[in-house]
Amino acid sequence: MAGIRKTPKLRKDGKYYVASIYKPDGQRTNISFGCADERPEGEIYIAFGKWLNLFTEQPQKVLSFKSPYEAIQQIISPSNIVTVGELVDKYQSYAKKSFRFVRSSAEHPDLGFLKRVERFLQPYSAWPVDQFGPDELHAVQSALIQHEYVHGKKKKRYTRRGINDVTKWIKRMWKWGVGRQFVQIEKLPALDEVKSLRSGESEAVDNHKRKRITEEEFKKVLEKVNPIVADMLKLIWLTAMRPYEVCEMRPFDILRDDPECWLYIPGRDRSPVGKHKTMRFERIKVIPLTSEAQKLLKRRIKDFESKEYIFSPKEAIEVVLKTKSLRRKTLLNSGNKPGTNRKEHPMIHPRNQYNHNSLCRACVRACEKAGVAKFVPYDLRRTMATGTRSILGKEAAKVLLGHTKTDTTDIYLLEEVQEAIKVAKLLVSKT
Repeated sequence: MAGIRKTPKLRKDGKYYVASIYKPDGQRTNISFGCADERPEGEIYIAFGKWLNLFTEQPQKVLSFKSPYEAIQQIISPSNIVTVGELVDKYQSYAKKSFRFVRSSAEHPDLGFLKRVERFLQPYSAWPVDQFGPDELHAVQSALIQHEYVHGKKKKRYTRRGINDVTKWIKRMWKWGVGRQFVQIEKLPALDEVKSLRSGESEAVDNHKRKRITEEEFKKVLEKVNPIVADMLKLIWLTAMRPYEVCEMRPFDILRDDPECWLYIPGRDRSPVGKHKTMRFERIKVIPLTSEAQKLLKRRIKDFESKEYIFSPKEAIEVVLKTKSLRRKTLLNSGNKPGTNRKEHPMIHPRNQYNHNSLCRACVRACEKAGVAKFVPYDLRRTMATGTRSILGKEAAKVLLGHTKTDTTDIYLLEEVQEAIKVAKLLVSKT
């Protein structure tokens, strides 16, 4: 049986101070602590004592550093305490690498919250992380409540939900720091003392959304938008799809195997589960298109194999120009002829597709013109979901608006997709 190994000692080998140690795998090696010409002998022996204590407790970690002095500095030196600013930077670097692609090449939405976290933790950036406690988190919450920012031409304040999200991200960041040994684990229960803001208990603004849009209001708004936007809003009303899904709709994404109910799979050629908001969960998104939706689409689709967007701002501008031309009061043989006063190289070109922001702005402007309380396209989806639940129940609404996990080629074999088709057809027959 092997004998007990003696405690390593520091010896002088020529000009250098060396300690012979055994690594965890049993191999023997020498650790150099430099020579007397570089630093005083007393400092070398003090460093050896600190290093030896660390090596006894965690040999693998200590040997991973290039020199014993680097190990001492990185593990126990007071000058290496992680500050709040450093923790935020480390977490942001981690987040940028770990956050998965969602739907577009734009920045991940959660990174926007991290930027807000960084901005409101700026007063504490030089503080050691262990000195940041519940009182400081309460102060951050109060600063968020009172903060005003300019959006367009108006001054706005963060909503209660947005403030709660920032608070949760700070707690999540500290929890991540505990796992990386940047933060003491005792700090987490202290931060949990700061609870989320509740409605009516603070000055935080609540963003109240419309619960339901009446059919009469919807028809008034349709009269005030161009035909392209009107058809997009009608599709959301009929199918409860998300606004971005109607903006990115292409003929190629529509499967017409069942004449009574087509299936729209957003971006079905982009990945096995398509391209949509929850694609990171490897779930396919299927939107049933029944007779009313089919009539609307047939008017606009000429080639069902095309990968061009069905709803185009270019077409909307052409419709606007034709409408103006029809309303023209000046005779054609007088004044400018149609198209002669257009710029050859305009600075602003219409996009190839709408996005949810432009669709939202068009809807809000139409509400103002129609004298209807403002709503956005997502409110149409919510109204459709509410109507489905009232007619067919909670589970039917969940199936119609939900997702499932499988490959695109197997969608007709899925029970939930078949249930979604049944719900859509039944809903049409009862309305």
